[in-house]
Amino acid sequence: MLLWPHKYIRASKAARERLAGLRAEDVRSVAVIKHAALGDLVLARPFLTTVRKHFPNASITFGAIANYLNGVPEDLVDRVHVAAGQFRPRPSFRTRMRSYRELGYHDLIFDITASSASAWITQVNPARVKFGYRHSPLAPLLYDVTIPRGFMSFEAENFLHQLAILRIRYDWPLDFGWPAPQRATAPPYLVYFPTASVPEKCWPAERFGALLGRLAEALPDYEHRLLYGVADWEVETGDIALAAAGERPNVRAVRDAKGEAFHALLRGGTVLICNDTGVRNLAIGRGLPTLGIFDATTVDTYLPRFGHHDTVHEPNGGWPSVDAVAETALRMVNAIAHDPAR
Repeated sequence: MLLWPHKYIRASKAARERLAGLRAEDVRSVAVIKHAALGDLVLARPFLTTVRKHFPNASITFGAIANYLNGVPEDLVDRVHVAAGQFRPRPSFRTRMRSYRELGYHDLIFDITASSASAWITQVNPARVKFGYRHSPLAPLLYDVTIPRGFMSFEAENFLHQLAILRIRYDWPLDFGWPAPQRATAPPYLVYFPTASVPEKCWPAERFGALLGRLAEALPDYEHRLLYGVADWEVETGDIALAAAGERPNVRAVRDAKGEAFHALLRGGTVLICNDTGVRNLAIGRGLPTLGIFDATTVDTYLPRFGHHDTVHEPNGGWPSVDAVAETALRMVNAIAHDPAR
């Protein structure tokens, strides 16, 4: 294996020599470390499907952390290593180090997290070659190969850059390792999810309700399904949005959608309209077109350049208007309806 000769790829001489003497089929173990919540765990899936295809004889270990286990891609790996988390009271340093060392030896370690915990894990476990981001002045001491971390391209691609520097090409559109979606036809429906991980990331519930009512009127042949979150404040937000939408025959609330029912809802929809949330990334991975409503998050980091995906945000800051979101949503639905590939 060879690295691309690029000025932004920094690698020790020993690492280049070890890679040059290593064939993809001779790699027996790969570790991928990603400590993150649901959304970013979904976006790590194309990295794992690419590792599986390029290193066919390798056992893959996924490095997770105890406080973020919802969405760990167990179906794509051979083993999951769970590091001690950030619970209160915080585990002792000795306990954390013991759990970190349980990752063990691997031919290749890819740290796509860039946190203090993932840096420690990379440091205390041996490997032929360790890959990481140049996110601090200490990075060259922790990793054998480092690259800058992008932030203006889709996050799943930012992860894949650590494989691309090895001249590995990844699938396009990205392969999330899930089957192709099955679309509902009688009737088609839009999904609305008005909450997120914290209230600060949520478009005002009254605006969500106004949008729901407007699109239900503009698209009478579609069902409009308002998906509720599980926390008390999410249920309250859903109630406010539903009341603001008004009584309409093609609007209905979806409460307590879990497990396969939740995934079926995403697989069968026409488009998901939501905030900056992990549910949006899950929909992207499932092949459901998404319309994200953003305020402060860097939009390009979470906007894939494939499929029918879009975002709405105010260039001067603040939340977008109902008019702006409705206009984009109607344009998307029309484009999807006339796409022969769907």
